[in-house]
Amino acid sequence: MKLKANEVARVLKQPDASIKIFLIYGEDTGLVRERAELVSKGILPDLDDPFAVTRLTDEDVKADPASLADALAALSLTCGDRLVRLRLSGDNAIAADIIKSIDQGDVVAEARLVIETGSLRPTSKLRKAAEAAGCAVAAPCYADGARDAIAMAEASFGQEGLTLSPDARAMLAPYLEGDRALARSEIEKLILYKGLAGQRDNEDSVIDASDIAAVSAVGSEAALDAILEPAMGGQPAKADLAYARAIAAGANPVGVLRMLQRRIDQIDVFHSSGGDAGALARTGVPRFGPAADAFRKSTRLWSGRRLSQARQLAFEAERSVKRSGAPAEAIVGNLLQRLSRVGASDR
Repeated sequence: MKLKANEVARVLKQPDASIKIFLIYGEDTGLVRERAELVSKGILPDLDDPFAVTRLTDEDVKADPASLADALAALSLTCGDRLVRLRLSGDNAIAADIIKSIDQGDVVAEARLVIETGSLRPTSKLRKAAEAAGCAVAAPCYADGARDAIAMAEASFGQEGLTLSPDARAMLAPYLEGDRALARSEIEKLILYKGLAGQRDNEDSVIDASDIAAVSAVGSEAALDAILEPAMGGQPAKADLAYARAIAAGANPVGVLRMLQRRIDQIDVFHSSGGDAGALARTGVPRFGPAADAFRKSTRLWSGRRLSQARQLAFEAERSVKRSGAPAEAIVGNLLQRLSRVGASDR
């Protein structure tokens, strides 16, 4: 089944039981990931259950072409629903063949399948298979324009009683369009900076241009590059020194963690967009000079499964900050050291 762009959110929010396969694709990798998470939670509320969820990547399927079919055919040990999540970087003939086989009844799938991938041409095998199958939906994800991105931001701000001044709206819009994950990161940073609804005075409920310059990528990313570049570039000593200096100067460790997560997303966008000059422009990082060179270096060190592991480590650090009594400064510092040491091993 082929979905129109305005049908995607509604169909994925409440996935029909007759749909066994969800192909979510598009140039906006952040939106693809967000919608894959949305439909996955609609199928299984607990996505951390290792007995119910199997996660596969391009590399897994290439290394073992039967791994996808085996994962879909496996029975649940707890007699409940099962989910297979497959993250690809583009077209994939093995996944296309699986969709055809399930649709024709040649293969019985005990689990439901959610596929995430980048842009697909109408002629791609994977997209054609999903659009033609009665048991599948193909959901395109197009990049948000400035108007849609600002509407999303204002809806999030409104939940915390915050509003955007006209100057702030004009300043923020160009930094939100193009990738949903990066936009979400900027929005969350601004909310944390201003404070949640129960953490601030009502008088301080307007986000103005000075707030954006202080905390968003517009103003703060250059200052934190001194930490991110050595951390993602395999330089443990420099990363440790830069982090210590930033903390001594009053930097918020949670803010450093958010910027690190954003950098991981930017590297992911670079790879999924083709890894060329156009891909670099889509990430939002500088395209020339030392900062661009450092970013390109980090993309060579971090890709595929290793990049996924970096994202998982950052997620675990965020969870530890929220749930445990350990100081955020130590947790984030440890994360930076772990990542920089992994990068150093390949330098």
